[in-house]
Amino acid sequence: MSAQETALRRFRNPDPWHAPAAYWFWHRLPDEDTVRAQVRQMHDAGIRSFQVQARLSYPIEGYLDEDYLAACRVAVETAAELGMIVGIYDDYNWQTGHAAGRAVTGHDELRERHLFWVRIPAGARDGVLSGIRSATENLGPAAMDWHYEGGVVAWADWRVEYALVVAGERGTAAERPGLVDRVDGAADGCRLRLAEPVPDGAEAIVFVSARCATSRLVNPVDPLAVDRFVEAGYQPFADALGEFFGSTVAYMFFDQPHAVYYDWAERTGDLRSAMPFHESLAASIRERWRERTPQVLAAVLDGDDPERLSLRAQFYEHFSGYAMETFLGRLRAWSHAHGLRQTGHEVLGHVGGWALDTAFTNWDLRVNFGLDHFGVDGYRDLTAVDAQDALVQLSPVFGDSVARHHGRGGTMVEQYFLTPPEGGTPWSGHWGLSLEELRTTAINHHLQGMRQMIFHGFYQTHGHGDDHESMRNPRFDFPPGINFEPWFADHHLPFALESARLSEFLDPVSPQCDVAVLYPLRTVWTAGQLGEQASVLGAWARALTEARVGFHLVDERDLEAAAVEEGAVCFGDRRYRALVLPAVTTLRSAASLRRLSRLAESGVRVLAGGATPAVYQEGPQTAAADWAALAPAVEVFDAVPAETVLRGLGARRERTEPTLRVPAGSAVRWRGGPDAADGFRFACFAEVAGTVELLLPDGPWRLEEWVAADGTVHALDAAGGPVVLRLEQNELRLLRVFRDTEHASGRADATEGSGVAAGHGTPEWERSAPEELVSGWLLEIADDAYEEAGSRRDIAVTCGWERQGLATFAGTADYVRQVELDAPVPLELVLPAVAGAVVVSVNGVRVGERAWAPYRVTIPADALRPGGNELRVRVAPSAANRYYAGTGLRAEPEPCGLLAPPLLSRSLAPPDLGGRRAVSGTASEQPSPFRGQ
Repeated sequence: MSAQETALRRFRNPDPWHAPAAYWFWHRLPDEDTVRAQVRQMHDAGIRSFQVQARLSYPIEGYLDEDYLAACRVAVETAAELGMIVGIYDDYNWQTGHAAGRAVTGHDELRERHLFWVRIPAGARDGVLSGIRSATENLGPAAMDWHYEGGVVAWADWRVEYALVVAGERGTAAERPGLVDRVDGAADGCRLRLAEPVPDGAEAIVFVSARCATSRLVNPVDPLAVDRFVEAGYQPFADALGEFFGSTVAYMFFDQPHAVYYDWAERTGDLRSAMPFHESLAASIRERWRERTPQVLAAVLDGDDPERLSLRAQFYEHFSGYAMETFLGRLRAWSHAHGLRQTGHEVLGHVGGWALDTAFTNWDLRVNFGLDHFGVDGYRDLTAVDAQDALVQLSPVFGDSVARHHGRGGTMVEQYFLTPPEGGTPWSGHWGLSLEELRTTAINHHLQGMRQMIFHGFYQTHGHGDDHESMRNPRFDFPPGINFEPWFADHHLPFALESARLSEFLDPVSPQCDVAVLYPLRTVWTAGQLGEQASVLGAWARALTEARVGFHLVDERDLEAAAVEEGAVCFGDRRYRALVLPAVTTLRSAASLRRLSRLAESGVRVLAGGATPAVYQEGPQTAAADWAALAPAVEVFDAVPAETVLRGLGARRERTEPTLRVPAGSAVRWRGGPDAADGFRFACFAEVAGTVELLLPDGPWRLEEWVAADGTVHALDAAGGPVVLRLEQNELRLLRVFRDTEHASGRADATEGSGVAAGHGTPEWERSAPEELVSGWLLEIADDAYEEAGSRRDIAVTCGWERQGLATFAGTADYVRQVELDAPVPLELVLPAVAGAVVVSVNGVRVGERAWAPYRVTIPADALRPGGNELRVRVAPSAANRYYAGTGLRAEPEPCGLLAPPLLSRSLAPPDLGGRRAVSGTASEQPSPFRGQ
């Protein structure tokens, strides 16, 4: 089978790695029938893989017991029968590293241990550490019960780790082992007594560690604790499901592995959280720095001169490398030994936005894995990130970037919804999710590098309505539960197939990205995650995205291995014409600036925004002077430059390879580039109508359109100048272009059908002037899950039913009306405004369905008859008004149903193609073919 034939087969029948996946939330122990029914429900909706995730409402003592594992086995057996794949979500609720407390039960010494510090000024002998606060408190009582036995934080086993005396303007630090005379530890802090007062002109910094005696989490930097977690949390799955490992069960998935973040009343200094700690980590620190250890520890907390900042960067590089190998290395080793791939994601400060400090700003993420996302990906076989809310954001392109750093491409994206609409309250989620919103989010993520969306989540139960405590009630545990949305049953499958085909289409593409943005890792280490680089990188990434300029994030380790060509820097097979430094103040060494100088000399555009290099992690501190020498060859900006400047960073490819050009002001977003079969692929999407131009070098070329809605492929006309593509609202178009080597021989192509690209002799659409169907509508409610079941009432179509006495109804309902015709002719029905997904039937015959705008359905003549015709529009809205009713979590009901009068006209358009017109043009008015209401 040729590469082209293989690609077509995969496109028409996507595999489970590209189709949407789901976290399957378990709120209670399911019986066998429930397990099998819900797995089949996922499969039938196009969700072809899942991960079981026991949530906080699931009894914590039942996690991984015999009944739980038996239910998991039934789920895997059913998935195997249906050809699905399964990933193992590796912990209870989330935050890998506790196994619902099983790992530390009977092993108190393995519970998380943290390093705190106490400052004692000159002349004093006493110090206090108090008011320790767990970040889990922000998640509420349910989370406290999850993380801590009894829901309370208690500390024990206090001990001194380092006692320093820091003196002088340069902050010279010396270790004084006998400095501390006494440590009085308590459940909520400790008091210190020094053997003698602190000398004048100095201060003491005493680093003390304590074990959280009630925490269910293991110490992530204790090798024995991590081994115990693997034994308690991973091995039970192997014992129960091992025969499916490497086939149906394909991977292990970790989720935000980290200790809890703790702050305290007396904390000062650059580091804003206590640090996970263990004797083995302490030994590695002393082995690394020996007599310089006191100076390094002091620099972690204080100092903004280059010498101390370089030590701070060195420390975080050491800490993150140690933590990754100790924790992630052990998880990966177990997974590989059992024939499984390793994946998962760490805490991402950029989730839900563009800036690196969008989320988790109260935590200092450097004490996780140092925010070294490129390093973390080295411990994965599949890249994964999370994304928050229905927004275009940094996560997918960052995930794709770190994957490409390791010779892969594409990323899993765990998609959840957290931020409520106006009038909502935190953690109340988004039961008002529409399929249009979900589809738009998925397509935008695919265009940024997503291979597979993991929806968060598919619910076992929709919970209950008599309390709305976050997370404890399943109804308000990161909603929506997608399968409890009224539109799910009839409309999710077409979306899932479209998403999977788009992913398969893009999978072999090497994206046309001309700009590399340096991830400022060492600047994060020295300045913290809230430094200037956080916002500057976000501003550049967002501006490049909005200017439709392709970019990747790159690591300084990429720069070290880069090859320089005339006018381009190459990282493996990735080639960039420009490199952006977003407020980069710290680099590894002078060698990094020498590489930047060579890039500029070779014609690569080097751009800098905000602060500029002033610190080297290694070597003499000449960074500021070295940068000053390089600066004339660099383009320095105080703010992100105008779109015209950004667009100028892209290569002109008209004479070299096919590319898309997005005219200024166009709403179209796209992704494309060369594929693995010597062709070029482009995916274009427009949330509102827009235009792009396909630019082709001298030909001949062949052009195909691959239709994600139905898997068909059509030949398009590629003759002449630029191919103009006009996209209507929410339209997705997939194009493949390749050299026409068969043209001279006259051999038939392998595509189906034919067509023309808009802008190449597009015929006009002919249709009558539309008539508003304002009156004569009835609303029929047939859903037996509501008290309104079986009711029938007059309904207006100028506003939703939530304003017509149905404020809490959120089920499926039919708008019904009679249409009188003199003779059967093709009709076009347009629904100008809808809150929900629709199925249109005429005389009992289903003629079309739409779940996103434009809501336009062609009604064929053979579905109609002379005289009266029953027009039925079934609307499936979101579940919001059912689940938020009476909670106070929303200011008012959300719109449901038809919001404006439908329009009916005679249509002579070509056959409907999945809601998309193959061509576009103007309308010519014809007499109305219908009469009556």
